[in-house]
Formats: sequence, structure tokens, C-alpha cells
Amino acid sequence: MQPEWIDLYLFVSLLVILIYVLTVNTITTLHKVYLAFHSLMMLWPSCNFLINITHEQPIQWFFLNVAFVGLCFLGFGWLIFALVLTKKIDSYEKKVLSLWAIPAVLCAMLVTTNPWHFLFVQPSGEGWAIRTYGPFFWLFILSSIIYLIVATTFMLLTLTAVPESNMKKQLSLCVWGVILLLMFSLLDVLFNVVFFPRFGVVAGLTSFGIITSVICFVIAIQKYDLFRIVTIAQREVIDSMTTGMIVIDNNDLTLDLNRSANKFLKIRQGQVFDMKKLFTLSPKEGMFLEEYSSNKSKILQTEIVFGGEKTGHVSITVSPVFDRRKCLLGRIITFNDVTELSVMIQKINEKNMTLKQQNKELLRVQEELYKANKRLEQMTITDALTGCYNKRYLLRQLVREIAVARRFKFPFSIILFDLDNFKLINDTYGHLAGDNVLRGVVDVIKQNLREADMLARFGGEEFIIYMPQTDRDGAVVFAERIRSMVENHCIRTSGADLSVTISAGLISVNAEAEFVDDHQIFLENLLTMVDSALYEAKSRGRNCVVVADASVKDA
Repeated sequence: MQPEWIDLYLFVSLLVILIYVLTVNTITTLHKVYLAFHSLMMLWPSCNFLINITHEQPIQWFFLNVAFVGLCFLGFGWLIFALVLTKKIDSYEKKVLSLWAIPAVLCAMLVTTNPWHFLFVQPSGEGWAIRTYGPFFWLFILSSIIYLIVATTFMLLTLTAVPESNMKKQLSLCVWGVILLLMFSLLDVLFNVVFFPRFGVVAGLTSFGIITSVICFVIAIQKYDLFRIVTIAQREVIDSMTTGMIVIDNNDLTLDLNRSANKFLKIRQGQVFDMKKLFTLSPKEGMFLEEYSSNKSKILQTEIVFGGEKTGHVSITVSPVFDRRKCLLGRIITFNDVTELSVMIQKINEKNMTLKQQNKELLRVQEELYKANKRLEQMTITDALTGCYNKRYLLRQLVREIAVARRFKFPFSIILFDLDNFKLINDTYGHLAGDNVLRGVVDVIKQNLREADMLARFGGEEFIIYMPQTDRDGAVVFAERIRSMVENHCIRTSGADLSVTISAGLISVNAEAEFVDDHQIFLENLLTMVDSALYEAKSRGRNCVVVADASVKDA
């Protein structure tokens, strides 16, 4: 066998291996790196074969240049491939990786510029097929050895760190591939450079190193699924999902489906997927099918009821699949059994309805309790017969009002009045008539009160009016007005139409009044004086108003 054909056979072997790897594996990032790396390795045997079959030195130099440039980047390729293989590539920035490429770029430049300095390689009299090497060649050898050592170090460090046995075996084979490549390359240097021409030209040593390293790696690929492990894991995950998944193309042809899809419908790869068979064509489903047929690039979602031995609810989601150019490739249809969820939602809705009714009833009860409390509160502060405030509430409020008037220096007035000869009305017409008279008098007075004024039944036929921010003159005018109105008011009773008069005592406290510290005692003194004024009005013949003539300071 002629030496030049060895490189050809090795090149063909590398090409066959490359085609095999492309055929049986799905392309991933690791594949892409390997393809670039494999292509660099193929340059050496192919270019050496082409150098040996041509006799024109410029063409020989071109192929030799390509071969050595490929070798310059082969060590860097091994380093990058080792980083990807050990999953350390993401921990390095692009700037760092670019710096690592500098030795390879420098060696490639030294090779390419060789015809100007001939310090890398020189041809013999027979051309570039037989050549001698200069000092730049040894710089290239040192750079390649360093790349291979660093790549091997990364793999060895990962090899000692990972606990998984398959990963250890994969990395071990790759390390052996690097070692074999390094050994054959060093033998090539030893026989064809250092001891040349003592043993003549020993062809194909570096090419043998390349192909043995590739074989080690391919064994790792196929035996331990180095490339396919991610794909297998993804397939296992998809098949273990309870969600049924079907992938169809633009013509509704089934491209792939997982195991769970068979739980929802019977279909195989290659069959046409007919969405209409799943529906009973209710109005809602009809809208979904119209969207499904007319707009294939839209994400759709609906829920259907499956019949059969056991009725169930299934959620269907349709998602389009696009390529990088946003062209529609097909659709993914997923099926989820939501029967338990639907039953749970139905139960929750029923409970919510029950809670809604209970809340409604509770609100009604609360409203009734609120009204009852309001009525009860009103009963505790008002007089049952006349509807005005009772004495206890008034006295409690007057203490507070006096405190406010003292703080802000407001004037206020108090009117105490009672009905004249009321006992005679009760004795003559009865107590029911007397009650009507009391209510009639209160109605007349209420029509003339301000919102801030307070009217309270003080006892029997006695009533008291508190008028805040009212001085003596205003109180006298008001007292005379209500006295006149009561006198001229006719009260209809079952026995007869009656008219009554009132007698009133009045006391006013001006803004500059001096208060005693105890507001309760102050109030009692005011009530004593106004009661005395009322008594005097009775003495003067009734149906009149008497103003208490006493200093506030004395009060």
C-alpha cells in the first residue's frame, strides 16, 4: 500500500463516522461543537492525501497550509469540546474563550506566512510531500500539547467529581482518546521530524491518532448515550406525563404522540387527526372548531365531556409551533383529565351558593338585630308616650352640653314648662284624652324646634327644652311663641275638642358666665332656679313665661 493512500482511507473512515453520528443522533449544542471539532480532524488526512497525489508545489503548499491550520485549531477545539462535555462552558465569558484561542491563531498565522520566512517548514527537492521543520514548528507542537493537557485536565477533574458511573465511563473514554491522539502525534513528530530520514517517512501516524480518538468518542456516544441521554430523558418525561400530547403538521397529520394520548383517543403516527370526532357540536364547541380550522396560528383552549363507561371532563389546549422565521410548522394538542377538578369546582360552587344563602339570611338577621337595637336604644332615651327624650337622657346630655358651652364660651337657655290644669282634663275626659293632649302639645312644640334643640318629658305634664347657643332674648321670643301656639291649638279627642295653655320658667347662661367646677352641681342649681321661675308663672295666673332673675355666678 502506498503511503499516500493511508491518509485517504483514514479520511474516508472519519467521513463515515461523521455521517453515522449525524444519522443516529439529534443535533444539540454538544453535537454542533463535535461537528466543528470532527471537521478539523478530517482536514489533516484529507490534505495529506491531496499533497501526495499532486506534484505542483503551490497546490501542495495550499493543502499543507490548510492541514496545519486545522491542526493549529484542533487543540483549541479539544479544549472547547471538553468544556462543553463537562458543562463548564457557561462559566467562562466569551472574552476568556477568545484569549484562549490566541495561541491557535498565532500558530495559524505563522503557518500561513511560512513562504516569507520558511521558519515553520521547508520543502525538499521533491516538493512539500517531504519536508523539514523549523523553530516555529516546535512552538506549534508546544501550543497543541498545552491545549490537549488543559482539555484532559478538565475532563479528569470532572471525572473525579461526578458520582454517576456512566458519566465516568464516558469521560474515561474521551480522556483515552486524547491520550491516544497525543501519543500518535508525538510518534509522528519523533519518526518524521526528530529522526528523519533515519527511518524514512512513516505515513499516517497523526491520522491514526485522530481516528483512534474519534473511535473512543463514538463508542462513548453509542454505548453510554452521551448525546442521546438528554433526548431519552425528554422522551421519558413526556411519556410519563399524565397529560396527553399529540404533534400534528399543517395538514393535521400526526407526527408524534406520547403514551398518555391513547387514554383520550385511539390514534397512531401517520394518521390524520380529526378534531371534530371529539365534539358533540354544542354552540360553544362549534365556535372552538371554527377557530381551530380557520386560525391555525392561534392558541386555543376548551373543555369537553367524554362519554362512555364513565363520564369525564377533558381540557384541550392547542398551541402553534413556529420556526425561527415565524413560519407555522404545526401544532401541539394537549389533553388533561380535569374530571376531579370539575367535580371539585361544582362542589365548591354548590357550597358557595349555600354560603351565599346563609350570608343573605345572616345579613337579614343582622339588619333585624340592628333595627331592634336601634328601637331598644330609642326606647331607653325617649318617652314612650310622647316620643321626646326622657328625663334621664336629658340630664346626662345637659352635663356634656354645659361642658362644651364652658369650653367654647357658648350661651345656652333652658325652658321648663307644664300644662295648666292638666289634672282637670284627666279627671273630666279620662287619661286617654289626657295622653292625646300631651302628644298634641309636643307635636306643636316640635314643629318650632331647631335641629340642635332638645325636648324632653321631665315628668307628668312637665317638659324641658334645652336651646344651645341661644341667649336670653332669643329664648324669651321662642318661649312666648310656643306658649301662644299651644294656646291657639285645638286638640281633638274622642270626648271633645280641647285647648290648653302652658306656664313656663326660663333661664339663660351668657357667654361670659362663670361656671363652678362641678358641672353636675351647676346643672342642679340651674334646674332649681328654672323650677322656681315656673312656680312663679303658676302663681301669676298661668299661661305666661317667667325668666329666672338670678346671676349666673350665684348659680
